[in-house]
This record gives sequence, structure tokens and C-alpha cells, in this order.
Amino acid sequence: MPTSRRLRLVFLLALATHIVVARAAEVTLELRPDVVLSGPRVTLSDLAQVSSPDVALQKHLAAMLVGRAPLVGHVEQRSRAELDLLLRSQVLRGDQPIVWRGAALVKIRRASQPLPVDQLVAVARRYVQRRFDADRDGVDIRLDGVLSDVAAPLGEVELSARMAGASRLRTRMAVWVDVIVQGGLYRSVVVPLLVNERRPVYVARHALAAGGGVTADDFELREEDVAGLADEPLVPGGLAAPARMRQQLDAGQVATVRQVALAGTVLRGDEVRLRAGGAGIAVETNAYAQGNGVVGQRIPVRPMNSNETIMAWVTAPGVVSMERR
Repeated sequence: MPTSRRLRLVFLLALATHIVVARAAEVTLELRPDVVLSGPRVTLSDLAQVSSPDVALQKHLAAMLVGRAPLVGHVEQRSRAELDLLLRSQVLRGDQPIVWRGAALVKIRRASQPLPVDQLVAVARRYVQRRFDADRDGVDIRLDGVLSDVAAPLGEVELSARMAGASRLRTRMAVWVDVIVQGGLYRSVVVPLLVNERRPVYVARHALAAGGGVTADDFELREEDVAGLADEPLVPGGLAAPARMRQQLDAGQVATVRQVALAGTVLRGDEVRLRAGGAGIAVETNAYAQGNGVVGQRIPVRPMNSNETIMAWVTAPGVVSMERR
């Protein structure tokens, strides 16, 4: 037999013998009674002191993944029997000797950091202000009710707000705040908001029938909370020209753009021409109005073949623009 082949055979036999000895080496596990984890994963070395005459086996067992850390505020338990079964199913043979010391079971918790309610509310409030252009005088946004402090795992935290289904400010709005830890979504918190939006609006002096003609004399201009209205109210000056009632309006009710037919009115769902431009370049495309408005008002619109909503100014009947004119 060639020398190189004999050496290779000797090496393989030595390696096989080492593996058998390593697997037969005694393993000692001293289980800790309580563990507080700072990361998202649980290894065997987190739960127990691992010892073995075979250094390679000891390192392999210490780094063995046992599972994921519990949610903050929750407690999980692992017993000797559970860990024994896990070890023998993944690493050790059934007859591998294991010496158990320490606790009979280990309680596992996850270290946390507080996220104050004020911080969550501030993120939700800023989101509503940006989305509905509501960072202005007369708009008050605050927490609706009581919200408990939230705890998050240790690590860098990012808060991201989102909501769906709202095209304009409402009296009550629910904003989801995603708690992202170390780049991964940990949980989402619903932040309920109470919105008060006081603006000068037209209020009917008397009952107005559908189909009848109206002028500014049929209304009183006064400040009201309009956040709870189903549609956008008429802005001051909106009745400078005669108009006609689309729907009946009772005395004391606020007039909205859906109830009064005005020149240049754009209603939610209308297809409009969206114009944008700059540096001598003009772009025009079709879009759908996501809110109601008249010339001079800013409304949300959604360009065709897009899920993104943007704000644009009503500049003419059926026309909106990214720039105010």
C-alpha cells in the first residue's frame, strides 16, 4: 500500500476514534435558576454552565441554540428533562452521560427598556399632522383615553406610525405605531387620538331644501369643530357666488362641499388632472381625488396606477396642482 494512502487511512481512523471518544465524554450541566437575556435568542450557555473534558464538544454545546427569548414581561421555563431531550435529539447520543447540577428548572426573562406613552403619542400625532396637513392653528390632537407604558427589548428602537382608511381628519382616529428593535418589528401599539379642528365655516341660518338656490346671506360664518364632519366644510369665501343645494341642510348645520354645488368643486372619487412641474418642465397625469375641496383648497389625491397619496391644490374645475397658484 502506498505511503500516502496509509497515512490517509491512519488519519481517518484517528479522526473517527476522536469523534467516538468525544461523544462518549461526560458532559456536566449546572442549570441556573433565573436568566435575564439581552438578545432575541437563547443558547445553552445562557441557561447553564457547560463543562466537558472534550473542549470542542463543550464549545459546540455552549453555542447550541435552544430557542427564542420570551416577549418582554413574559416568563418561560425550561426543565432538565426538556433540555436533556433537546440535547439528545440534536447533538448527543442516547447513551451519552450527562451530569446535572444546580436548579431543577430555569426561569427565562428578557431585559427591557421603557417606551413612555408620551413618546408613542408624539409619533402618532406627528404622523396625523403630516398626513393631513394639520400642523396649524385651530387643530388640537391629543390622546383619547388611557394608554399604558410599553416595554421593549434592549437595543436601538425606531417608532414608525401608519393608518388606513382615513381620507381626512376625524374626531377619533386610531394610529398604529410599530415598535422596531434592532431593525426587526417587535410589536405594534394602537394609539387612539382625539382630534379637535376649529375653523370658520358656513352654518345654515334656516332649513335649506335640496335643489334650491343659496347665497352667503343664507348662512352665518362662525367657528366650529369640523373634525367630525363626513365631508370637507366650505371655506370662507366659498359662497362668494350664488350656488345650489345638492342635499337638504337643517338650520344650525355646517355646510360642506358635498351639500352645496359650487363652481370648481372637486369631490372624493372624482377623476382629476394632476399637474406638476419645475424648471420649465410641466407634467400632467390623471388622478383620483381622495377628499373634497374647492378652488384654493389642498386635498389628497392618488395618481392612477399608484397606491401613494399626495397633497395637491385645487386650481380649476377637475384640475389639481402640486404647486399653489
